Amino acid sequence: MTLPGTGAIIVIMNPSKTNAIRLPARLENLEKLIDVTISCLQSAGIEKETASEIHLAVDEACTNAIKYAYTDGVAGDIELSCTIARGVATITIRDWGHTFNPLELPPPDLNLDINERPIGGLGIYLMKKFTDRLEYRREDDSNILTIIKNLN
Repeated sequence: MTLPGTGAIIVIMNPSKTNAIRLPARLENLEKLIDVTISCLQSAGIEKETASEIHLAVDEACTNAIKYAYTDGVAGDIELSCTIARGVATITIRDWGHTFNPLELPPPDLNLDINERPIGGLGIYLMKKFTDRLEYRREDDSNILTIIKNLN
């Protein structure tokens, strides 16, 4: 299915279990990526608090990919799939930009005074806090970040 006027292709493998979308990696497409995730979670009846935690993690991961994967005016895509199976939500975010493993970043120093902390740097920390596991791999010249949340 194609979203009218966007050029976005949505592949729905199983409406109650898996949703996927691939779009140009631009901030104006962030809401569409989040909508696919929320739709997947709602169709599986995920409780609101858990859905909010997943939403935060997906928003951060997609924003990072959109803002930093492609540089020097090079355009690229971002792909997101959301699967709910056997009590586990698995969201995979893929881009074909520069190699970047967010799991290698050091944790932020939360003991620093708020005025001494660098701007940014809490997003990946929060992703880890609100999910059960994050996985990263580089495959076929792409970054693949997988967010895993147990729903039981």
